[in-house]
Amino acid sequence: MTAPILSSLMQRAPRRHLRRHRMRQVGFSLIELMIALGLGLFLTGAIVSVYLVQSRMVKSSTSQAGLQNAENAIAALITPVVRSAGFNGCSTLSQAVSNLVAGGPPPLGTLGTGARFLVGYEASNTGVGNTLTVPTNAANSGVASNWTTALDSTLVTAGVQAGSDVLVLLGAAPNTAPVGVVSIPATSPTFTVQDATGLAAGQFGIVSDCLKSSVFKITGVAGTAVTHAAGTAITDNASATLALTYPAGSQFVPLQQTAFFVAQGNGGQSILMRATYAGSTWSAQQLVPGVETLQILYGVGSNGIVNKYVPASAGLDWSTVYAVRLGFLLQGQIGSGGPVGSGSQSFDVLGTTVQVPTDGRLRHVFEMTVNLRNAS
Repeated sequence: MTAPILSSLMQRAPRRHLRRHRMRQVGFSLIELMIALGLGLFLTGAIVSVYLVQSRMVKSSTSQAGLQNAENAIAALITPVVRSAGFNGCSTLSQAVSNLVAGGPPPLGTLGTGARFLVGYEASNTGVGNTLTVPTNAANSGVASNWTTALDSTLVTAGVQAGSDVLVLLGAAPNTAPVGVVSIPATSPTFTVQDATGLAAGQFGIVSDCLKSSVFKITGVAGTAVTHAAGTAITDNASATLALTYPAGSQFVPLQQTAFFVAQGNGGQSILMRATYAGSTWSAQQLVPGVETLQILYGVGSNGIVNKYVPASAGLDWSTVYAVRLGFLLQGQIGSGGPVGSGSQSFDVLGTTVQVPTDGRLRHVFEMTVNLRNAS
């Protein structure tokens, strides 16, 4: 029995070896692998392409919403300040007598010299027909001669980007109304008002009896008593008493000097700024991020009627300005308007051609015109 078994095993062995050999031959050929790899690459590319398109669509949609919100914010923040420029109750700042030491930032520090209640500074090489190249988040300029006329030194210290126009306005402080004067002794540095809520030392104010007005600096508030002591610094009171005499029942209005411009803010981003002047310094507040430039034209004419719009560099008589036209270039997210590094773009902002970086951002020009309240 042993011989037959061995013979049978010897006959089966080659067959098992053949089966193992055949099993090792099962798999993909080189051509099949190449086809599979090609299909995989094609599908991966399609997925990546769809992802990039959807990502750009999301960025574009988000940026469009952000730009719309920015426009609404700009209009809401700037319009009331421009409209209230020159407002002081029943009189006008153009007729006001200043009790301040001369030399402060205009128009506040130059009342009575034709500055009226607004003044503008035109950035060099901007204006109708000029081209402004906007770098990515430019640093603030420290050179006053980058504006026409030269930017006031106090605003240079506050920090403004070159290429941004600057608008400065003087008028009633926001959310305030005239209050009655209870008593105002002619020879005293203190007078009493009906309500002194919100008043503090360093602010400016104006007293008027509807025929004449006096602008002064508040040096102290105690209850309803407002003090205007003398000082020697610019925009301090030149005298502890007002040059003019006012009866009880006159009106008092707190004033605020406000400047709007574009500057480099936190994170190195270009931001629309609002600065207010109190004491002897500007206090700047970041308003709307992503504002690359601000260009301004002024509506001038006669008898309250605008005949034309001109830049501040035109040598304006500010008493003939009846409206302010502001243009902003707003930016969205990087890549929201196309691939980064794509062709250069330029935009028209109130006649100024603005050349922007090739960062693929969605951009929009926003322009608004505000009539001055006291010029209507």
